[in-house]
Amino acid sequence: MMRLLTVFIAVVVLIPVAGAEPSSQVAFDVPTLQLLRAADPARGEALAKEKKCSKCHGDNGVSEDPEDNNIAGMQPSYFYKQLRDYKDENRDDRDMLKQTRDLDDQQMADLAVWFAAQQPLAPAADRNRDPAILRLVYEGDPQRLIKACASCHGRRGQGGQFDSPRLSGQYPEYFIYTMTEFKEGDRSNDIYSRMRIIAEALTEEEIEGLAGYYSAAVPEEEE
Repeated sequence: MMRLLTVFIAVVVLIPVAGAEPSSQVAFDVPTLQLLRAADPARGEALAKEKKCSKCHGDNGVSEDPEDNNIAGMQPSYFYKQLRDYKDENRDDRDMLKQTRDLDDQQMADLAVWFAAQQPLAPAADRNRDPAILRLVYEGDPQRLIKACASCHGRRGQGGQFDSPRLSGQYPEYFIYTMTEFKEGDRSNDIYSRMRIIAEALTEEEIEGLAGYYSAAVPEEEE
């Protein structure tokens, strides 16, 4: 009887695991790292022009629209993962699916190293330096299981290893939009749900405050 109970428990535990799908098909293993190391930024530049990436992200990865992502200076590994996730439909965006569906891994790696080499925007001179926000950046909040932003994204927001993107120089509108997607579960390509857990614990005011800390100045509208 005890043996049957043990088997039953094992089956129940394994059912959700067997049915679960990974948040990303990208593994930062040796072949992936070698692919990125051997990628060619010149090919990436030519491909960016061919795919008209500048329409949303500007000529060198700095968007003129504060609602679009600044991708200049992003880590190649993070950038590559996002392109793969769009193509694999692990990150939902119809426009980016159209842009990536015909790309192979080499082309995505070439694009990643090209945009990584571009000059990112600096944070705004008047960025938010509220002490409560600085604590979240450098200390986190252990009581709410919130890690310090700097522990993954770097002390200057320059980004960390593999899938921790640059935050510094991002537009506040896009920052808030992305964090809200994580908070509400609309974006789910973060490995081990790390950003979903943190974003869910943050208040809307804290997300806006962090956006104000990391954000670049919003471009002025042309008359």
